[in-house]
Amino acid sequence: MSTIRLLHTADVHLDAPNRALGTRAAELRERTWEAWERIIEEALDRGVQLLIVAGDLFDSRSPAAKTVERALSGIRRLGGATPPIQTVLLPGTHDCWAESALWDSPRITALGAHVHVLGGVGGISIDLPQLDLTVHGCAHRCDISGQRPVGELRASPEAAINVGVAHGSWERGDVDDSGSSFSEEEIAATELDYLALGHWHSFIDVSAGDVRAINPGSPEVSGFGDRRRGSVALVTLGDGPAQIKRLEVGSLVSRTLEIDVANLSGTEELVSHIEQQAAPERLLDVRLTGLAAPGVMIDPDEAMERLGDSCFALRIRDGSHPALDRLDDQDLDERLTLGKFAQLARERIETADDAEERRIAERALQIGVSMLRRRGDRQ
Repeated sequence: MSTIRLLHTADVHLDAPNRALGTRAAELRERTWEAWERIIEEALDRGVQLLIVAGDLFDSRSPAAKTVERALSGIRRLGGATPPIQTVLLPGTHDCWAESALWDSPRITALGAHVHVLGGVGGISIDLPQLDLTVHGCAHRCDISGQRPVGELRASPEAAINVGVAHGSWERGDVDDSGSSFSEEEIAATELDYLALGHWHSFIDVSAGDVRAINPGSPEVSGFGDRRRGSVALVTLGDGPAQIKRLEVGSLVSRTLEIDVANLSGTEELVSHIEQQAAPERLLDVRLTGLAAPGVMIDPDEAMERLGDSCFALRIRDGSHPALDRLDDQDLDERLTLGKFAQLARERIETADDAEERRIAERALQIGVSMLRRRGDRQ
């Protein structure tokens, strides 16, 4: 049996809006394009015979014409290799399948004989005799929930090598994805030599039974979270089990940082904590938790202003609370200014209509107590 080398990617999300990144959104879009172009270069430089895109090459079912053209220019380059690098494209949950839409359009069908779209309704198998290999896939269809893409895949006994392609969530118990999902039992039942998955944005091995199943993650970090540098899977098939190598093609890393404000003396210490984790190529998502000491004022907006250029992108989310039950009652004589203020603020907290209004009222109490105590110290 001949040996086949393929490159497997998914969840590229070309030209995604990246709204959570604010002013850095456009730069992340360009870095994602650069990662896609590195994938094409990796395929050419490593002499692979097959490239698989397991869903969500595009971020929408109707991407702009210029987005499609830029993506397809790289795929055309693969057709110019000697021999041509076969390319398999699967519609995902974002760029889903519909008749007479993106994947069924002349722009795609005119790409050439080296491009194969796993479109249509239900499972589809495509023989690639030049590789002695059969690809089995099940496109994600638009506006249909409860799809089980892996359940429709089965190895062909006539094929020397069987590769499956699917886009959906592995049922692991802590994630509910009713749109498209699959189980370990469904993976094992396919009896494939390799199952190329997409949908999750991190590299995950979900092999089951004798079936090697890999989710390669996005080739570039797609936003805030805990993610390593973007990657693809380099897969060798032929003699024995599939051999998998993770290749990094992205330029950014995403990290989350949880800080308990009970351990902070103020904004300055918050800035110091964040600076220790900051880096120019890092997306840093900071979440403040816990109970602040009475009278301690921590200003996330000031921290953001001071640290905004220390990371590729920085977000600070304040989930902390002032330690209201720890306010010293001897300072809260309602006949005095501080006590009267605390009484009114607590009433506003108790009557808040929602969590956001409550947080604002708690914040007002925290800041007010701090300011009034400082004024008292000066008198």
